Amino acid sequence: MMAVAAGGGGGSTKNTNNGPILTMVNGAWVAKRFPLVVQVVDEINSWANTASKGFIKKIIEPEFLCGETALILANGLYFKGIWDSDYKFNARRTQIRKFYLLNGSTVLVPFMTSSEDYYYGSFDGFKVLKIPHQSQQPNKFSMYFFLPDERDGLQNLLEKFDSNSGFLNEEYFKLAKVTLDEFRIPKFKFSFDFDVLKVMNDMGKSLSFIENPRDLSEMMHIPSDVPSFILKLFQKAYIEVDEKGTEAAAITVMGMQESSCRLQVKSSFSFVADHPFLFMIREERSGLVCFTGAIMNPIH
Repeated sequence: MMAVAAGGGGGSTKNTNNGPILTMVNGAWVAKRFPLVVQVVDEINSWANTASKGFIKKIIEPEFLCGETALILANGLYFKGIWDSDYKFNARRTQIRKFYLLNGSTVLVPFMTSSEDYYYGSFDGFKVLKIPHQSQQPNKFSMYFFLPDERDGLQNLLEKFDSNSGFLNEEYFKLAKVTLDEFRIPKFKFSFDFDVLKVMNDMGKSLSFIENPRDLSEMMHIPSDVPSFILKLFQKAYIEVDEKGTEAAAITVMGMQESSCRLQVKSSFSFVADHPFLFMIREERSGLVCFTGAIMNPIH
């Protein structure tokens, strides 16, 4: 039986005067009875390509679906911003320097630098630096860099993120503007994808609808005699940081199918970043975190 597909739109924040662009769109594909036809894969991938401005051309493979797939939900997020005029980097000052990997080896990567004063803070085991994006709108976006004091300190920093529910409170975002004796951050560009449920399970985290998928099935009025459901949750993301600014996109897809359908979804974990660090793109008025990630090797 043919499936029906529906796409939904989200909100967008735009500034035509070289300010930030933030768009978010949502999509839903619901089976008439259950069997989703294979061409839905092409439709969803086309939707992801459009929502990510061409950075994520394919989000799912045919194996993601089976005859019992009842519902697919998707979310797309795109951000583009140039650095505030006080924080722009001069590409002529970009230099190739060593970056220290977690395994002790080094790679040569282009590092950006500037003599401007920056928002900076030093905390227990790590430092934070903020670079604002240009904006003439009420919404203000900034990029934060969380740098461990130790070259191999990324794991400890990640554990702070995971174990401290208040880690992202205002303490770490009320930074002082200071003159830095030495300042360099690498240019980087990478994409990654992963199985969200597997990662959450490894972290000991869960969501209510993961524990009880029928909470979602109620929106489709599925009869109570239908067998239980299983969920698949997958995400792909892309980010690029250079002398001009930041561009990032992320697509998340969730599929729900009867438990009689057993799928093997491909997943990979790829983190790419002087030593590995974390980054975050945040809207300053609301505190909304749009993107966050870890840079392991900037040239990958």
